[in-house]
Amino acid sequence: MTAGPEPADGQTTDAAGRERIRTSLGESLLVEAAAGTGKTTVLVQRLVAALGAETGPDGRPPDASRVVAVTFTRKAAGELKLRLRLELDRARGAATDDAVRARLDDAISRLEEAHIGTIHSFCAEILRQRPVEAAIDPAFQEMDDGESAALYERAFQGWIEGKLEEMPEALARGLARLAAKPRFDGASPVEQLRRAGRDLADWRDFDAEWRRDPFQRDLALNTLVDRLGALAEMAKQGVPRDPLHQALEPVVQLATWIERSEEASGRRDFDEIEALLVELLRDLRRQKARFGRSVDYAPGLRRRDVIEARDGLLEELEDVVRRADADLAAGLRQELRQVIDDYEALKRGTGRLDFLDLLVRCRDLLRDRADVRAYFQERFSVLFVDEFQDTDPLQAEILLLLSADDPGESDWMRVRPVPGKLFLVGDPKQSIYRFRRADVVLYQRLKARLAAAGAGLVQLGRSFRATAPLQDAVNAAFAGAFAEDTGAGQPDYVALEGGRDPEPGQPSLVALPVPEPFGYWGRPTGRQIEASLPEAAAAYLDWMVRESGWTVDDPENPGSRVPIRWRHVCILFRRFQSFGRDVSDPYLRELEAREVPHLLVGGRSLH
Repeated sequence: MTAGPEPADGQTTDAAGRERIRTSLGESLLVEAAAGTGKTTVLVQRLVAALGAETGPDGRPPDASRVVAVTFTRKAAGELKLRLRLELDRARGAATDDAVRARLDDAISRLEEAHIGTIHSFCAEILRQRPVEAAIDPAFQEMDDGESAALYERAFQGWIEGKLEEMPEALARGLARLAAKPRFDGASPVEQLRRAGRDLADWRDFDAEWRRDPFQRDLALNTLVDRLGALAEMAKQGVPRDPLHQALEPVVQLATWIERSEEASGRRDFDEIEALLVELLRDLRRQKARFGRSVDYAPGLRRRDVIEARDGLLEELEDVVRRADADLAAGLRQELRQVIDDYEALKRGTGRLDFLDLLVRCRDLLRDRADVRAYFQERFSVLFVDEFQDTDPLQAEILLLLSADDPGESDWMRVRPVPGKLFLVGDPKQSIYRFRRADVVLYQRLKARLAAAGAGLVQLGRSFRATAPLQDAVNAAFAGAFAEDTGAGQPDYVALEGGRDPEPGQPSLVALPVPEPFGYWGRPTGRQIEASLPEAAAAYLDWMVRESGWTVDDPENPGSRVPIRWRHVCILFRRFQSFGRDVSDPYLRELEAREVPHLLVGGRSLH
């Protein structure tokens, strides 16, 4: 649904907060705004007010060339610049003060000088002004994700070819682990290792050594194998239909495999045993504690003794696997550091910087060079940040250092922003996606730190996007599920308020019933529900578009309504693959049977 016109302030429940955003230019603000509350709108309004003010936070006249507005994507930056131009025009036309009108005229004429873009483009701009101090090639080129991935692939390929010949201990263990359990997406062990290396490359600014505690793996595994064999001998004495015997079947199978493998090879393969013991632990953890009720498991063997032996094995297995995991992680990380070093060398050789380089180099420059930091603090008068919940630690450090009231302060967590210089807008609930290293725990720490440093907090809950009944349903579903927990990284829930009036004669929300949920035994089953929903959903959509007579807001003409068309309908899937099966395919077949034009985005089929 498209956003409707914003009501007058007197009609909103958060009118005081919106007025504070527009007029309280002398204080830095963090605005928490729920979905549809007009985050970008209030940011643009604040920008216009700042450009039309008599002076900025530093006491100097406003200057568009000293304004920074950081957005999440290039597309969002383009839209923000367009909206800002429109609002400046509107404000200039409504201005009654000649001085204000002149300042707005100047802002419009110099709007292209404003620094409106992504955090990466902003950092690149800073680095191009001070390449010598940043110790980088003055003619450096930025890499997008595709170019970065291709360069990393070259580094990894060269590394893995050499390592497979040497086969260091950590790599052999890691590949054995990965080979023991096939991935649902079919990724080979080497491909999984490549992804792990890429993850490390994306966090390479956290380069402290990993702790590797002493761990005598072979001795620990020998002890476990002996205990496993003893439990397997006990398990074999039971009858096959006994639930405890069935629960111990993975133990018997693994003990038998180890015994036959040693007979065939004459040695004990600890790498493979380690991998199989990890899988055994997963199997035992998934078991439900239903092991039978009779006293005796077998003649002369009490059931309680067998269960205690199983529990003892499980406890020791968990301890050994935990220590083996930590030991292997540290070892593999040490091996994969060479991949990262090779990747860095390839970038240096071609004069390239990836997205993380832009952030790291800019942060280092501002943190370590007091003269450069003071220059850019003076250079930029106001900093606006949209989608602040998606800010990672590096981005937050850069922005706070630039906003500091003390040029000598290099610790970003001790910075006090200049009053009125920093304006942040975000929705912490969206930080759960952890996109590009976003972390709600970091957001909550920064929120507390900014409040302690004198920044104000404004919460906006009045939504203009959806109808009131739909927002009521969202609040009812999620209000009880969200409770702020700074330790666990759980944001609080800000309820949606207000909402547009529903359209008369048509519902705002429909819960489509499952037509055939019952399986063979007369009970609802997930398989049966999934099998019957595609036809029901397609038939309902067919009726809604062709027969219902319902209307929707016209995206091309705000304020008017048009009959529902297929282009207004979107079907969302939680996932496209389930146990190797294409979830979207049955829906597409049902749509095709009704001659419904459709486009599949991101799916795994050939449509």
